[in-house]
Amino acid sequence: MEKFDVIIIGAGPSGLSAAKILGEGGKKVLLLEKNPKIGPKICAGGLTFKDFEFEIPTSLTERSFHSMKIHCFNKILEVKNKKRALVTTINREGLGQWMAGEIKKNVEIRLNSEVIEIGDNSIILKDNQEIGFDYLIGADGSLSLVRKHLNLPTKKIFVAIQYVVPEIFPELEVFFDKSLFGSGYAWIFPYSNHTSIGCGADLKFKEPTSLFTNFQHWLKEKKMDFDQAELQSFPINFDYQGFNFGNKFLTGDAGGFASGLTGEGIYFAIASGQEIAKKILDSSYKLSDLKKILKIKKEQEVLGKLLMFTFLRSKILTQYSFAKYF
Repeated sequence: MEKFDVIIIGAGPSGLSAAKILGEGGKKVLLLEKNPKIGPKICAGGLTFKDFEFEIPTSLTERSFHSMKIHCFNKILEVKNKKRALVTTINREGLGQWMAGEIKKNVEIRLNSEVIEIGDNSIILKDNQEIGFDYLIGADGSLSLVRKHLNLPTKKIFVAIQYVVPEIFPELEVFFDKSLFGSGYAWIFPYSNHTSIGCGADLKFKEPTSLFTNFQHWLKEKKMDFDQAELQSFPINFDYQGFNFGNKFLTGDAGGFASGLTGEGIYFAIASGQEIAKKILDSSYKLSDLKKILKIKKEQEVLGKLLMFTFLRSKILTQYSFAKYF
């Protein structure tokens, strides 16, 4: 039976970031991706200033916004930051391909490789090939097979719905309406040659059918007709219940590292992947950055709960708080 020091399931930002560090640290790594290509993913594709800590090339970005309009209770709050962009949109395929290209040592990437079964020290692929491991990292997204294998329920899901339209909108905007989106929001995210117009909500407050109906109602109110456009939907897991389970680890959306307030996932995915890789390389590593991202995540989710009850009435959401989290 073929064997590797570390098998990583999923070649998204978390799996790619973990693979790079593990390979540089001398581990023999197998990175498995079930899809035929690295990178493409249905998502709004927004980066905040935190993401650029990872030296993501600006050439991969599409549009940067130093201001955003926040709509709530028929009022508009405009948040600005002259020094740095609040949100930058990015092509996910380009990001994935760049991250894969940064992996130089000791990592084998296999595409079209779907894992169907996980054991104590081996995995089985769809073609019935069995491969052994010392460590396994689940970087396989919100519907993670590794998380299921660990019997971890997922109770905190942020569901996003969006249309990708060829029209170019001039401004980045978010819309809060508790009656329509619960603690979530709708958005207009412009790219260089298209725009993502969507909404997202915590399933605890809005179930998918209701969210879709409310989204359609909101679009009609805004006089937006996208009947001919492709409707996309994707889950975001923010139910963090730990990352280390013996010789198995969860990172990114698989570990529930995404934000329960904004649905932001790229920053948390890359950071958690890096931290878990460092922990595998050095069991005494203190995980300082992991503690930092969990703190940010907790703060955001507390703010999300406040949204349900105060919703701007108590001025909880100031320009500072939005500039900090978006």
